[in-house]
Amino acid sequence: MSDCITIEERTFAEFQAINIPAPLVTNQFDEPFRCCDEKQLVLAHLTETESFKNDITSAWIKMSSASDTITFSLTKNGVATSYTPTNILFPNEPYAWYTTIPWRNVLASDGIGCYKLELQYSIGGITGNLIWGTYDLKEYSLVTAKSTARLRVKFNLNQAIEGINFTDANVEDTIRFFGFIGERQPNMEIDNLIYQDRTLKSVIRENLNTWQIKTDPYTDKIISLITDLYLLSENELFISDYNSFNHSHAILDIPVIVQESPEIDYLAQYQRKAVLTCTVTDKNQNKRTYY
Repeated sequence: MSDCITIEERTFAEFQAINIPAPLVTNQFDEPFRCCDEKQLVLAHLTETESFKNDITSAWIKMSSASDTITFSLTKNGVATSYTPTNILFPNEPYAWYTTIPWRNVLASDGIGCYKLELQYSIGGITGNLIWGTYDLKEYSLVTAKSTARLRVKFNLNQAIEGINFTDANVEDTIRFFGFIGERQPNMEIDNLIYQDRTLKSVIRENLNTWQIKTDPYTDKIISLITDLYLLSENELFISDYNSFNHSHAILDIPVIVQESPEIDYLAQYQRKAVLTCTVTDKNQNKRTYY
């Protein structure tokens, strides 16, 4: 009796995993440990266009297919704004979208006040709503900017955390926080030459400026934004400071790059806030004289 060979029909199927955006799950404690610094200050000027006087906010999301939809919704006190955010497709990331909100435009159309930016999405047939941030929009002045500092960035790299390739998108964003940027150190590199007559002459001198970024005490919401997004993912970084006591009043959109790892000081025990410090250096290392 011959062996019976059973032939099974096999069906190959491939399914694409769908990544549904969701807010970070956190413990909800009572006061005094409830998070209290989520609203971000944003400033803009109606008539003056200098970048250090006008903040910008960007938001983004990655979809799973061309049939998915996304709406970036900006509201003021719960009511849709006259300003409508524009959907922009990432040039090198299929199905990923972003929007950039110049607060100067919002100020002109809707005025100062409390705003909320939300992402209303439909991904793989699943609908949802994600709050990107809440913002307190004020008109720029030395009074409203008092005691603040600002990072302005351009994202143009492949961001593994986001799962989005930002290449060629040059997405611009800012974060304004209470704190300080300054304490410039020239870190002068000196190269002198001793001649036969024992005289010294300069060959090259170069200033490799460094600057200190230091926040006021914040909870994890703001500290993580700075460390895990703005300092980690920037392709271009510009610093501005608005403190009257600063040694220099000319720290306004200076191009820099991170030189040393940010450090977080957790201050006293049994409280939530911490201070972030980070050393940055000139983006353009061209401050030199040479023979």
